[in-house]
Amino acid sequence: MIAYAGNRQNQNVINFHSYLNLLESDRYRFEVRRCQSFNCVLYSPVTSKTYRIEQYQDMIRLTGAYQGHVPSLINVQHVYWTKSRGCLRTDVTFDNGQKCSAYSKLAFKD
Repeated sequence: MIAYAGNRQNQNVINFHSYLNLLESDRYRFEVRRCQSFNCVLYSPVTSKTYRIEQYQDMIRLTGAYQGHVPSLINVQHVYWTKSRGCLRTDVTFDNGQKCSAYSKLAFKD
């Protein structure tokens, strides 16, 4: 049981870094248009589209202006976004109580 708990925590950290890779990706070069504690509106100058990132059920999802979403991080109990030190700060609590936090250097275009 202890080995399983350790594997689950490691997988959460790996998934959190995958979420950060998407958020900070050169494929989108996201700019933050609006940030609230429960969601953020992002704009990609690469695709010329607006996106929203938010918690939905037990995941963080990325949605566009139309139907559909991309699950970006799973097993999420709570997420909180803030603008801090000129960066987008993401604080995540997973369903097993594990916490991860990161600062992403994204442009803010309020």
